[in-house]
Amino acid sequence: MLKKMKDAALSKGAKLAINNQIKEYGKMIKLNLNSEQKSIEIEVMLDGEHEPLAVHVKNYEMTEENGKHFLKVHGVTTSRAWINTVASSYLEGKTFEIPAEYAKMLKVVI
Repeated sequence: MLKKMKDAALSKGAKLAINNQIKEYGKMIKLNLNSEQKSIEIEVMLDGEHEPLAVHVKNYEMTEENGKHFLKVHGVTTSRAWINTVASSYLEGKTFEIPAEYAKMLKVVI
């Protein structure tokens, strides 16, 4: 049960952070986070597309620095070959801040 609570809190923070990063391109419609395997499955509906984009993050890291929480992703692959190249350039190894309101929940469940 604790893992499910942790995954739900992380999912909310990650969803907000990801939607903030991609708002010009579309919206995330699904997020499944597995804290045991440290993996993430996402579906994103990109503007102008008819089918959602599937994104798999093989591994993620959660860190805290100066009171802020961050998510770093590794092994990003998608359902579209050309986007794999973009993901490698713009997502692989990059760190994204988790908003403060969700960081408070993280402290409780991590």
